[in-house]
Amino acid sequence: MSHFYSLQIFYEDTDAGGIVYHANYIKFMERARTMLLQEKGLSLPALIDTFGIQFVVRAINITYERPAKLQQTIVVVTDIAKSGKASLTFKQNIYFDPSDANTMICSGEVVIVCTNLQFKPNAIPTAVLRELKE
Repeated sequence: MSHFYSLQIFYEDTDAGGIVYHANYIKFMERARTMLLQEKGLSLPALIDTFGIQFVVRAINITYERPAKLQQTIVVVTDIAKSGKASLTFKQNIYFDPSDANTMICSGEVVIVCTNLQFKPNAIPTAVLRELKE
């Protein structure tokens, strides 16, 4: 099931021309993944305190289609595309209107790895996977 995260573009998100700076789309995707976890009851501090794990980004691949501009509203749509023993692959698309594929701003694939607090790979706890898949 897709997760939707809406946000408005602020001046701080743009370059001198009022266009969203390309690296900020990575921040928007990160916020959306964090909100997905929080809405599933899996806040980042809770993952550390309860399970002794954290998620770190291993790889990102982004394709840009069109620019977003100052004061526009965009929506990050997040889906879990694949889950492994210690990794999750997220498909994240950013749109002006997620009901219209022609409004896609960019698409990305983000691989995150579950680690212990010493940054060693760790299997994703069953309870965490169960919550994410519901």
